[in-house]
Amino acid sequence: MNEKILNKNQISKLFETLKKEYNFFAPSKEKGNVIFKKIKDSEEIELNYLNSKIPPKDLVFPRIDTIFEYKINGKAIEIVNSKSLECRNIIFGIRPCDAYSFYLFENFFQFGKFKDELYLKKRRGSLLMGIGCNNPRNTCFCTSLNGHPFKKDHLDIFLVDLGDNYLVEPVTEKGKELVLNLKWLSDATKKDVEKAKDLSEKAELAISTKLDFKDTFKNLDSSFNSLLWKEISESCLGCGTCAYLCPTCTCFDVIDENDHYNKRGRRIRIWDTCQFCLYSLETSGHNPRDGKIQRCRNRIMHKFCYYPKNYNLIGCVGCGRCIQFCPVNNDLRLIIGKINKIKKEKEEMIVSV
Repeated sequence: MNEKILNKNQISKLFETLKKEYNFFAPSKEKGNVIFKKIKDSEEIELNYLNSKIPPKDLVFPRIDTIFEYKINGKAIEIVNSKSLECRNIIFGIRPCDAYSFYLFENFFQFGKFKDELYLKKRRGSLLMGIGCNNPRNTCFCTSLNGHPFKKDHLDIFLVDLGDNYLVEPVTEKGKELVLNLKWLSDATKKDVEKAKDLSEKAELAISTKLDFKDTFKNLDSSFNSLLWKEISESCLGCGTCAYLCPTCTCFDVIDENDHYNKRGRRIRIWDTCQFCLYSLETSGHNPRDGKIQRCRNRIMHKFCYYPKNYNLIGCVGCGRCIQFCPVNNDLRLIIGKINKIKKEKEEMIVSV
């Protein structure tokens, strides 16, 4: 049996052991919200949480990310690559849905001829220690997207909260090697494993939302000019909350910051979103998505039509953040329901004729 037991009073020992070789990131309470950040003291770690407000994608795809810096010396230009590319990180306490989003990011950033090494190197240097969701939110629908509150496929090490301790299960070779070096962990019993299985089944039953994405791609592909988009976009504020809190949104802008006086500068990329009117504004002044209707349509089409076309995957993990934090209560689950209804209405029209 590979499973081990980590007592909750040993979290500080785990942190002190791993911080010697890794940057240790974990969920922590800050200004009333749970966010992932670099931990300096084990007291900062907060594992009794439903999900972080800001997804941990920020750790490998930062809101502001330095691509490179440069210095000018006469006619010579020295390029300095980001030091963060060589770091070894542990992301502790990540939920399975957010771990799956890292996999979607990998597909996006390594697609095609040109790879995004800025992301891929950070991802390769990060080890994921996830924890199962014993109590999913009522806005979660990961099971509709091949996910599960206890899915461990995209983690290196998987933890289950058993009450007084955690069941620790290594998943990948990297995870097995790390757990093997934590010789002070005790062995799990058959009873511990059975309890984890029971918690997994209860968590799955707690997710009440069941969405069918079987025909969503086809319905969207044939409904680009549907009046549905006007209905969906009517209440949207275009604030970008759904995109900035989404663990799978990849939009970014690139900016050059120049310090001419000191003859240096840097190129950065920053989070952006197709929900903003300036995102698709062309140099000519033309904007192909100059209205809310087009921008709301693009967000849905990207995740549930273009993403499946390109990667044979759906660009959503069912975390429910966009539902939970939308200021006007736009519910993605209802939108998907309306999209799926398009086919049914067409079939009913054919039958009636």
